[in-house]
Amino acid sequence: MPVVFSTGSLHPFGLDRVYGWAAEAGFDGVEVMMDERWDTHQHAYINELSERHGIPVVALHPPIYRSAWRLGTEETLIRSARLAGKIGGPVVVAHPPPPGRPLARWSAGALAEARGFGVPVAVENMPKPDRGFTVRRKSCHRPEHLLGLGDVTIDTSHVGASGVELMEFWEGLKDQLRHVHLSDSDLSGGDQHRLPGKGKLPLREFLAGIGGSAYPGAISLELKPWPLGTPHPEVIMERMKTALEFTREGLDG
Repeated sequence: MPVVFSTGSLHPFGLDRVYGWAAEAGFDGVEVMMDERWDTHQHAYINELSERHGIPVVALHPPIYRSAWRLGTEETLIRSARLAGKIGGPVVVAHPPPPGRPLARWSAGALAEARGFGVPVAVENMPKPDRGFTVRRKSCHRPEHLLGLGDVTIDTSHVGASGVELMEFWEGLKDQLRHVHLSDSDLSGGDQHRLPGKGKLPLREFLAGIGGSAYPGAISLELKPWPLGTPHPEVIMERMKTALEFTREGLDG
């Protein structure tokens, strides 16, 4: 099962450098986190990086905030799916709107249109809103919010931030699971994205379950830059290798 590295984990660095580190550490590919930089939007450059470093793009994550296209979130998702078709058809990760009518409209509209490009689009579980940091009162943070939406992404840090048991979350959605964002949380609150094994989530049990299942996707390490040792390259490399080893050992049970 492929274990890949999200370039968003080291977003203060350039895409080329992160590709190089992922290849050197031994990852099977990358998940490209798109942002406001054109380097994350242009298929020719992304394909060039994959060829140069010898690792494929396994997933594509549309921008969380602003994109170089300066478009709304729905049109950005649709364009991202079109881009994915030009870089080998990786999984596209989609952030959903709140449950209820907004989710239903989005599912029938932008999500359906994005999936029309023939690439898998996996809807990600979101963290439960924190009143101190967001004006949004609701989010798709429980497994029942994503039932019936087709392919989904489980983000383990988001699960930890939502007060839901990870194994319960996986059991509820494993038949729809297409992609995984792996990181840890100490369960004290907030979306933490700690190094695997540096928190309280049952990640070994979770990985063993996935490794013994018919799951068809990859495990993507999506972390924050500071737990990886930013800005020190030697520390970053050591921690990337440690996280990769943890994940592969977990999948082997």
